[in-house]
Amino acid sequence: MKNVTEIYEFIKSNLNKYWIAIIIGVVFTFLVGENNIFNRISYDRQINQLRSEIEFYIQQTENDLQTLKELYSDDESLEKLAREQYQMVKPNEELYIIKE
Repeated sequence: MKNVTEIYEFIKSNLNKYWIAIIIGVVFTFLVGENNIFNRISYDRQINQLRSEIEFYIQQTENDLQTLKELYSDDESLEKLAREQYQMVKPNEELYIIKE
């Protein structure tokens, strides 16, 4: 109990009302309001997630552009794509699909 009274007397003698108001204001700013620390952490997580999605879509776009270049430059790759993905056949051909 003696320690609590010593702490109280120290605070009372060394901190005036202005410092207490400043401390309360800072605590209020960090814990309450639209831009509190909890929302900030959540926003940072969302930003990191969106950045990783951007990187994924940039990589996907680069892969698609490479595939598109190959399709424009080579007729065999275009025919391969048409046969494999769209099950297109030449006249008088039969297509058998085997599902595993």
